[in-house]
Amino acid sequence: MSAIRKLTRFTPASGLSRLAATLSLVLAAAPAGALDLMQAYERALSQDAAFQAARADTEARREAVPQARAQLMPNISSNLSRSKAETDQRSINVLGNPVKQSYDYFSSNYGISLRQPLFRKYNFALYRQAKSDVESAEANLDKSQQDLVVRMAGAYFEVLMAKAQYALILAQKDAYGFQLEAAKQSFVKGQGTIIDVDDAQARYDMTIAQELEARQNLSYTRRALQVIVNEPVETLADLVPARLDLTPPFPNEVEEWISRAEETNPELRAMRANIESANQELAKARAGHYPTADLVIQRSMSESENNVSINSRFLTSQAGVQVSIPLFAGGYVSSQMRQARANIEKIEQLYEGRRREISLQVRKEYQNITEGIAKIEALKQAERSAERALDSNQKGFPAARSRVDILNAQQRLINTKRDLAETRLKYILARVRLQGLVSSLNETEIQTINAWLETPRG
Repeated sequence: MSAIRKLTRFTPASGLSRLAATLSLVLAAAPAGALDLMQAYERALSQDAAFQAARADTEARREAVPQARAQLMPNISSNLSRSKAETDQRSINVLGNPVKQSYDYFSSNYGISLRQPLFRKYNFALYRQAKSDVESAEANLDKSQQDLVVRMAGAYFEVLMAKAQYALILAQKDAYGFQLEAAKQSFVKGQGTIIDVDDAQARYDMTIAQELEARQNLSYTRRALQVIVNEPVETLADLVPARLDLTPPFPNEVEEWISRAEETNPELRAMRANIESANQELAKARAGHYPTADLVIQRSMSESENNVSINSRFLTSQAGVQVSIPLFAGGYVSSQMRQARANIEKIEQLYEGRRREISLQVRKEYQNITEGIAKIEALKQAERSAERALDSNQKGFPAARSRVDILNAQQRLINTKRDLAETRLKYILARVRLQGLVSSLNETEIQTINAWLETPRG
């Protein structure tokens, strides 16, 4: 009995205190130099390849407006030419005899012309289309930035989740290892069974495999974040559960969030601009039925322009309006118009489909936040209950509870802690995604979430 009492006093040390000690070692405070969410965002803005490509694409597409505006502005051109000419002339004189003469001379022509479009319906539509295209590009850049924050935050918290899972597995492995040693000691002393030893051994062996998988997952998630921030990721500022602000979305009506998303979502804004651009494409096609009018002013000087004006100089000035009226193009313009109308219909249907999808996404993320808050509270209570259950099983050993009961209680506690950590991170990411859907993922929101993280030690 003394040996049993000794073992009973030794076993509880492998429970809550041992589990907490292992977790505290692995989930230690963020060391100096740890990367927090705000720092990761700043690095991602300047280093993420996808966002840099989107920024360059927007800069290129912005040039569509000055290029289209140039089609409405005067066009000034000049031409210069100078050449040496040789002419052999053969003729008959008054006596009927052939006469041959040769001329060598320089011919030159200099001119300048100005053409100002007065009425070109195509160019007007092109200019309006260019502005719509730039508006679409700006909206797409905004979408790229929102997507960047979502990707960066997702990668950041994936690392934290992988780290938490790894820490829990290490704690579980430590607890199982202790139970295995205790079971072996009890069996040697004749106070336990081989079943206890085998069960503890099986659980311990399983955690070794889980540890390898968790370590690999942690390494992979760090590299995924490294791709975005373009620097090695060693340590991150960890989440402090006590700082987590569990507040429902404001406004507290999902329909208001849906209305806001339909108005401000960058992808929908880009698609609305694309619809306007398609309408201007129809206007460009319709312009094929309209006349064009240009103001043309020219001034030119020629010298010895041809062999009948040798040693003659001409200075000519012209000013007038040039009008071109299309009559028949074989049905080409009508075909272009039908094509443009079909494209408008296509883009409008794509817009409607995407609008419905985004409304569904807003509803989903809103629900993830509100239900996530309730789930976090429920899991916090479940964690307390699992800790009490483990403590009770340890205190009841060996009189009322078996070693298998203790192992099961430890497993339930580990699972609950894992579920709680995962639910907290899902809640945060749901907030990030909801803000991204309404184009309000800015530094203020990132700073708010960053305040929930551990402050690096100086």
